[in-house]
Amino acid sequence: MFWLYNFLLFLSLPFFPAVKLLSSKRGKVSLKGRFSTDFKGAEGKVLLHVSSIGEVNSVKPLVNALKGNVALTVFTNYGLERAKRVYPEVPSRISPLDLYPLVRLFLGRVRPKAVLLYETEIWPSLLKVSSQFSVPLFFVSGKVSERSFKRMKFLRGFLKPLLEDKFFLAKSSEDAERALKLGFENVNVVGDLKLDYEPPEELAQLEVEGDRLIVIWGSTHEGEEKLAERIHYELKKSFPSLLTVVAPRHVGRKVELSGRVAFRSQTKKVEKWVDFYVVDTVGELSSLYRYAHVAVIGGSFVRGIGGHNPVEPVAFKVPTLIGEYGRDFFDVARQIKVKIVKEGDVYRELHRLLKDSALRKRVGEESFSLWKGKRGVAERVLKFVGEKVEL
Repeated sequence: MFWLYNFLLFLSLPFFPAVKLLSSKRGKVSLKGRFSTDFKGAEGKVLLHVSSIGEVNSVKPLVNALKGNVALTVFTNYGLERAKRVYPEVPSRISPLDLYPLVRLFLGRVRPKAVLLYETEIWPSLLKVSSQFSVPLFFVSGKVSERSFKRMKFLRGFLKPLLEDKFFLAKSSEDAERALKLGFENVNVVGDLKLDYEPPEELAQLEVEGDRLIVIWGSTHEGEEKLAERIHYELKKSFPSLLTVVAPRHVGRKVELSGRVAFRSQTKKVEKWVDFYVVDTVGELSSLYRYAHVAVIGGSFVRGIGGHNPVEPVAFKVPTLIGEYGRDFFDVARQIKVKIVKEGDVYRELHRLLKDSALRKRVGEESFSLWKGKRGVAERVLKFVGEKVEL
């Protein structure tokens, strides 16, 4: 079945340009570099593979812990652009197509100490070739959702020979249990790398005129600004001095809000007359969260995004909400008691928190304490990797 997989992948090559054309706006497919097997500067290092932008951010503690002994492959072109910005000193490139001859040439040239796959990036040719070259391969922060497990269990006969000598370092005991059922034999629980988030050292400054309650909607996507706007005006009936801060995930996207609006790119002082303050700058949101009385995580009230990391405001003891479509961060949210809410419940939850300062303090400190207690995932990952290779 392994060779059938490669044969079918080979037959699909003529359709790749069309796939690229259809998907380029979302950055999900890039042909550039897919057939290249060179990776200058990566030779003999730990090869870390991630999927896209969110994963590039999540592995930062692991990249830092490896201290220059790491190279990155990324599946999407947007993810690669992000990797080059976040880790300018780390060799990075688009991952090669998972065709056996390409992967064999690629690994043969790079000869990594180990391969680390973030979460559950199952690439059969990479799995097979890593075994042939005796390169230890680890799934780090390994995740097997119930939905994925139902799909993959029918392929267990195909997957088991590829997985049995690999190391699955799981996010949770549930992920570990499902991994064992799929055919992994070396399974340990290390936790979720997203919990190893490191707050920024340099803090962006903000001056807010007057004594105001502040709600920050962070990393919003199209449609969520209108939700923030509607809820702002509903809340303002009870909290006349309310300030709503909106930070769009993609800074270049135009954000339209009715009312009195100020922009971060134009001023760092918010005057009393401002209803909405739009953070249209790059890299400042994570530290601006410390000004919030409550935070709402964007990308979680529209389908198809998966949400963003709720740890960022929690790191400043800010009570935080995440929407019902933030599935990529549900595990993290549950572990640190960040409430998952439906769109229709956002107003009620915000109202409850804004009116009770003692409740806000209690909720924020509880989440913060839970987060601090679950950190150290990168160190646990490297402990297991270090038992197999010299780092």
